[in-house]
Amino acid sequence: MMTKKSAVKKNDLGIYLNSYPPVKEGETIFGRDIAVNDFLKGLLVHGKPRNYQFYQTFDFLKNTFNDRKKLLDIGNQRKDISITIKDINDIKEKNSTFDFDIWHETDADFSKAISLRNRYSAKAYPISATFHVLSYQYLLHDWYLEILLKKTYDYDTMICTSTAAQKALNTIFDHVSERLKDSHNIDLSFKGNTEVIPIGIDTTIFKPRDKKEVRCELGLPLDAFIILWIGRISPLDKADLLPLLLVVQNLIKNNPEKKIRLALGGAGEDIFNKIIDECIHDLQLNDHIILIRPLPVSKRHLYHSCADVFVSPADNIQETFGITPIEAMACGVPQVVSDWNGYKDTVKHGETGFLIPTYMCDLDEEITLKSGMYDNYNLIDHFEFAQTVAIDLEAYQQALQMLLDFPSLCLKMSKNSRERALKIYDWKNSIYLHEQLWEKQLERASKQNATIDFIKTYEIPAFYKNFNHYASKRISDTTQIILSEQGKRIVSKEESLISYYDSFNHLSTPVLYSVLSTFGGYTSQEFGMLKKQIKSDTISSEKVGKHIMWLLKYGYLKIQNH
Repeated sequence: MMTKKSAVKKNDLGIYLNSYPPVKEGETIFGRDIAVNDFLKGLLVHGKPRNYQFYQTFDFLKNTFNDRKKLLDIGNQRKDISITIKDINDIKEKNSTFDFDIWHETDADFSKAISLRNRYSAKAYPISATFHVLSYQYLLHDWYLEILLKKTYDYDTMICTSTAAQKALNTIFDHVSERLKDSHNIDLSFKGNTEVIPIGIDTTIFKPRDKKEVRCELGLPLDAFIILWIGRISPLDKADLLPLLLVVQNLIKNNPEKKIRLALGGAGEDIFNKIIDECIHDLQLNDHIILIRPLPVSKRHLYHSCADVFVSPADNIQETFGITPIEAMACGVPQVVSDWNGYKDTVKHGETGFLIPTYMCDLDEEITLKSGMYDNYNLIDHFEFAQTVAIDLEAYQQALQMLLDFPSLCLKMSKNSRERALKIYDWKNSIYLHEQLWEKQLERASKQNATIDFIKTYEIPAFYKNFNHYASKRISDTTQIILSEQGKRIVSKEESLISYYDSFNHLSTPVLYSVLSTFGGYTSQEFGMLKKQIKSDTISSEKVGKHIMWLLKYGYLKIQNH
């Protein structure tokens, strides 16, 4: 762990590295994965001078080992920051030293961050967390309720990527609180704050390019008016594309002299790809639709920059922000999207593109009663509810027609889009807003100087208490322990210890040998006294006990007269 003697000490930042593997070619693209991975890069490039302390689990090492090296490579390009990447178990010990001043969660694991603080830290340092989805039914219990039950402070902050998401977050917390009050007479509320900070993008990658050159490279028609969609092919949790096909069909009928092409790029389940294929065939659009399935992740920016207009008829409550419209915006491509959630913030109606009206009605009682009931969280509830959301298709067609008729409007919106992306959605700006938030949190926390009294809450298991009856015999502090024949061979250095699980158990080989060396021949010792002999300032009595039990488990020690 980074010590306080490091060159840069001010406002050290701790971050848990989520174990999402990097997005691979041919796989379904999830905006959350892109946002989490790119945030870390943006932070190291644009963040303030400080010690960045990244903490990982075994899953992170297993899934994203190469990303660890990439983070270090990015950090090494700067001389005014330092980076350490450590096992999170290093701070999951009693009396751990917390060398960071603030903790940030890149993917909303707010509850675990609070537990880490409450269980192991004496000081209530601020926590911030960014979330990317709000609507799944299981989150009501597994996320919202968990957070309400945890000890939070007014300087803890949930980062919302859009104003619509912020309103939804606060509304859902109120919903859970009200239902708890009604059903169990429990009065809980979220004590933290919410802030809006948009996701960023790398505007050096997503930028305007020569359309003809890019289209030649991608094998797309040079003389067509290309309408582009990029995203997951899923009406379950993204967007129903079939109404868009109807809009394009009418647009083609009304403009027989123009070469209009709709490019659909992304990946999704086979069933939805087949439905789209059938609809394209039935609408006689085969010659007008370009299917890019899957769209290469590494060429996403090229497809954006070759389009004349970007479209997204998002209609699903799973959406909280929407990265693809700002990717198109940065590439200087006008956006014609549904007036929905994060798009309300990102797309400037009449300047960078058009927001198409959406309509919703109170029709969810039957849908919500079924939600989470033996459905394996298959998102059918999201699909059914999205089917009650209507987009003004006439307005959609009119917006596309305007861009088709007035190339000068396209040019103007293209210029406005690039300027807006640089000003608001470059990672530099997003990281600056994070820095401002962290400074504000630290200022609030310093005024309170809160300390934490450790309380064992219900979600902390009690393995021994609940399961000790499984064993034949319970070892107490008075249980007599002796060396086995195998243990004597270890002490006399005739053999060596086997230890295949060191990295999992966090065992110390020197401590194992210390335990064995305390025995003289077959002299027995009490389990409790043996723990006291080895215990020190750096190793707890419980940890010594784990080493003794490991030696019993592998036959180096045994219980006397057993």
